[in-house]
Amino acid sequence: MNYLKELKAFKDWLLLNDLNTSAIALWHTLMAINNMAGWKERFNAPNSTVEKLTGLSKQGLVNARIRLIENELIEYEKGKKGKAPIYKVKSLVNSVDQSLYQSDTQSVYQYGYQSDDQQLTIPKHKQNKTKLKEDVVDDAPASLNPFQFYEQEGFGILGGYIPQKIVSWCDDLCEELVLEAMKIAVEQGTKKWGYVEAILKNWFQKGIRTLEQSRAEQQQFKEQRTKRTPVRSSGKVRPIRTERLPDWFEENKNSTQNSTQNQRSDSSDYDFEKEKAKLEAELLAFKRG
Repeated sequence: MNYLKELKAFKDWLLLNDLNTSAIALWHTLMAINNMAGWKERFNAPNSTVEKLTGLSKQGLVNARIRLIENELIEYEKGKKGKAPIYKVKSLVNSVDQSLYQSDTQSVYQYGYQSDDQQLTIPKHKQNKTKLKEDVVDDAPASLNPFQFYEQEGFGILGGYIPQKIVSWCDDLCEELVLEAMKIAVEQGTKKWGYVEAILKNWFQKGIRTLEQSRAEQQQFKEQRTKRTPVRSSGKVRPIRTERLPDWFEENKNSTQNSTQNQRSDSSDYDFEKEKAKLEAELLAFKRG
C-alpha cells in the first residue's frame, strides 16, 4: 500500500462523500498505525492508543468506527480477551482504478519507486526512452518521503489531520519542498508542523515552486543577514576604523590646552596676591587702632 497515493485518494473521496471530522481523524490515525506496523493487511490497534491519537472519547471512537465501516473504508474485528481489536484499511486507490496501481507491493519506505515485480503497460514508442532510464532508476538510492521523514526525525506520530495537510502541500507545491521545509525545521531545532507550514506558506506567497528557487531564496536571506551583522574575528567584534587626524590639528589642540592652563594659573596667582595684600592692610589697621 502506497501511503501518499492512499491519502490523495482519500482526499478525492471526501469531495464526493460526506464524513464527519471524527471519522476522518480515525481513518488518518489507523493509516498512521498501519504505517508503523509495516503495512500489514490486518493489524492490531488498542482502543486506548487510538483514543489518545485521535482525541476521541470511548463512545466517540465507537461512533467514528461505525461510520468508516458503513462507508466500507475499513473492516473491524472485536478483540478477544486480552487482545486488541483488529483493523483492515481498504485501499481507495484500488477501488478507483485497479489497473493503475497494485496493492500491498509497495511500502511507505519505497514511495516514488516501482517495486521489482511491478509491471506497467508502456506504449511501444516510449519503451526505448524508458529503457535508457532503467539503470538510473534502479541504481538511485531510495529517498525519504515526507511521512517517513516526519516520524524518523522526531516530529511526532502521524495522526489526526497532519497527513492530509502534508498531502495538500505536496499538491500545492511539491514533495521536495515539503521535505526541504522539514529539514530546515530540524536544523533550526524546531520540530513542529506549525513551523514547517509557516515556511511553506512563505514560499507559496513568494511564488517559489521548485527546490532550486527555495535554496536560492535561503542563500539570499543569509547574505542579507550577514550584511546587517558586524563582522566578527576570533569571537570579538572588530573595532571601528578611525582615520588619523593631521599633525596641525594635534598641534593646535595642544596649544589651546596649554593656553587655557596658563590662563588658569595666572588667574590663580592674581587672586592669591590680592587676598594677601588685603589681609596685610587689615592687620596693620588693627595694630594702629
